[in-house]
Amino acid sequence: MSTFTRRMSSAIVTLTLTAAALVVSPPLVHGFAEDICYTEDGAPPHNCAPLPTDCPLNDPNGPICGVEAFAAYGFTLRQPLGGRSLVHSDSTYIIARTVGFSERDAYWIAAYDEATDLGTFAPRDVNGRLVPGADALTTKDISGLVRTHFATGGFLFHFLPTLRGPSDPLPDGLQPDVDDPQHEIMLTHLRRWAMAGPGSDAPLCTGGFTSPSADGDYATGTTCYGGAQPVQINGTYSVETPVAIPFTNDTGEQVISDNVRSSQFDSWIGSDSWNARMGIYIHALGDRISHHVCTDAGTITPPSPGSPAFGIDLNVPTCDQGPHAMRHEYETGVDFAGLAPEDRTTEAALSMVYDELVAFARVRGTLDARATAPATKTALVSDGLLPALEIREPVERLTAVTAVGCRNGVPAFPGNPVCPA
Repeated sequence: MSTFTRRMSSAIVTLTLTAAALVVSPPLVHGFAEDICYTEDGAPPHNCAPLPTDCPLNDPNGPICGVEAFAAYGFTLRQPLGGRSLVHSDSTYIIARTVGFSERDAYWIAAYDEATDLGTFAPRDVNGRLVPGADALTTKDISGLVRTHFATGGFLFHFLPTLRGPSDPLPDGLQPDVDDPQHEIMLTHLRRWAMAGPGSDAPLCTGGFTSPSADGDYATGTTCYGGAQPVQINGTYSVETPVAIPFTNDTGEQVISDNVRSSQFDSWIGSDSWNARMGIYIHALGDRISHHVCTDAGTITPPSPGSPAFGIDLNVPTCDQGPHAMRHEYETGVDFAGLAPEDRTTEAALSMVYDELVAFARVRGTLDARATAPATKTALVSDGLLPALEIREPVERLTAVTAVGCRNGVPAFPGNPVCPA
């Protein structure tokens, strides 16, 4: 190895460890990260972490670009006004309204989708100012679900590993099976809870772990695992393999906010409880897809007589923070067609979000029958939202996403420029 190569390797290690330090303390780089970041001086928003122009679309493992991605997120996501994700917020709103939800319901579904990352969400205009009447449009606090909150189990709403046996193939996290509680534990658990709606007996449990169901799965039992005698959930999450963040939770009711537990969710949220449940599930679905190269390789180990705890192993190379950060920069502002198939997560997520919101609209009795036509989905998602999200310049991207909604009869998301008359 040449002296130059050794020096470069040393520099990369140093930069990687520095970046890792940024990740360990909030905010952690996360699924469909905020792409629109606000500034305090009232200027137009900037890209939270655009893909550097010299970083390719086909090499998420490049160490230099990975460090650049870390540094960008570490700086921009710590700005006082933060930002929002046009995937989690605006796109969810437009899809929900298109498939049949009222404008009000669509807003709250999207607001709680975004709040799952941020703890609370209030809409801001294009210059970062809170919209008039923002108090009435602000979610309740659900900070127990936030991506960086390892102690509450919030992390597991964003990184959803699967349970599989030694002979089971890796799951296809680009199209996760929402009806497979044997393997997709957290995803199917959340879906069941969201579908059940307010006042139901379906529990919301830390990690999605319930007592074994009649079919033997850990996702759809009637009570949280352990009952009055909870067991530990012991996990590791990769920083730069083999360096990892350890975390420990207890099974039981999910922490929602401070002293609020999941059995109090409906009374805590109030009249928009069902919308909030849906938004939280839709967020977790998007993150399952966004993080699939990590969580497909991760594993869950259930309790056994010799080890009465759940184990979660996300200390695998595909969870390393360099490629993790790079893949989030692939999610907006780039040509999606230039990505490797496994990295086309925005396309995969919006397709499944559309289908799931159709399913929820059907259950809620609000489904617009036109939404079930393949042409409607294609026009909205493939021909509308995806090209808009590829735009690199952030204000143009936000404007283009809004225009997609306007063309489909969806009023602008609060704070965005209004649709033309």
